[in-house]
Amino acid sequence: MISGIGLISPLGYSAWETFANLLAGMTLPDRMRELPDNLHPIEIARVTGSIGISHGSSTDPAVELAERAIREACTQAQVSPEGLPVITGASKGAVTHFHKEPLNVVLGPHGYWASELTRRLKLGSVKNIVAACASGLYAVHQARQMLLSGKAKRVLVVTAEAALLPHFIASSQRLGILAKLTKEDYIGRPLDEKRDGFMLSQVGAAILLEASDEPQAGQWELCDTAVACEAYDMIRPAPGMPALAHIAKQLIGKREIDLLHPHATGTRDQDPQELAVYRKHAPSADVYANKGALGHTLGSAGLVSLVLACLCAKTKRRPPMPWVNTPIEPVIKADLQQGDYRTHAIFATGFGGHVAGAVVGRV
Repeated sequence: MISGIGLISPLGYSAWETFANLLAGMTLPDRMRELPDNLHPIEIARVTGSIGISHGSSTDPAVELAERAIREACTQAQVSPEGLPVITGASKGAVTHFHKEPLNVVLGPHGYWASELTRRLKLGSVKNIVAACASGLYAVHQARQMLLSGKAKRVLVVTAEAALLPHFIASSQRLGILAKLTKEDYIGRPLDEKRDGFMLSQVGAAILLEASDEPQAGQWELCDTAVACEAYDMIRPAPGMPALAHIAKQLIGKREIDLLHPHATGTRDQDPQELAVYRKHAPSADVYANKGALGHTLGSAGLVSLVLACLCAKTKRRPPMPWVNTPIEPVIKADLQQGDYRTHAIFATGFGGHVAGAVVGRV
């Protein structure tokens, strides 16, 4: 069971604040309206996707964001984080202060991130998992395995990305996967015919998982998880995305999926290939692609989608997608939707062929 969730994003300092703003149709490009016209392209990406509170942190912002998400999740679950086993999933770790902290150089960005979180929150054992943009859901899968094997009764899963650094932004731009870095065109449009790349953003997210024989009405159940990898290309997925097809068949199967949460980066090739995989098993399920509102949160993307899936299930609402004017398939609806939304399938795909998925249901 998922007993607590936490999320801090550019659109809200908590999970519910973020979700309320998503329901209201807010997106990252809304923040650019008052920016000067002569802003440097790299600064457009940094300002649009940043979380203001992270700039005043005395430590690496990835630590700050993860700690806030952990505290929110544990507060909701009414559990202290002290002594809890933790699985982290992030592609970058604490990279902002990498050249400033000697300990960060010694431990590496992920080791330093885990060390600082442990020191601040008195956590138990911490295991880092790096699987590119699928890292967050890989961590969820590992945590679920710990619970099923009886190695723990509670496991905290946490992720954070705070890598809005010039060299990372420029690298994504050079790969041709970012939306155009101008004030008018820096807009992510996943699932729309005019999609031409994604926006980058910072985030912190966490969930607390518990083994339970007596779930209560209204709680969230982590029904299933799966991971896979294909050795095809460092960047591009294999034709037909066979690894993703493998876990989609396993996770969706004969389940009635109410809402799909695809990775949907908003790049030209990714979105239609990915949807084609899911539609073999869930041809009429509603779809929500949060990267058009929150931007691409890299290794955190899957866990962010899972948190939002819990909130959609709780409120029986799916936020609008105001960036979708010409959907890539007729089933996709841009407006705010209401429905039961009891069962959700969440997926993430990453560089190096990593893929992961999860199914969440409301009890």
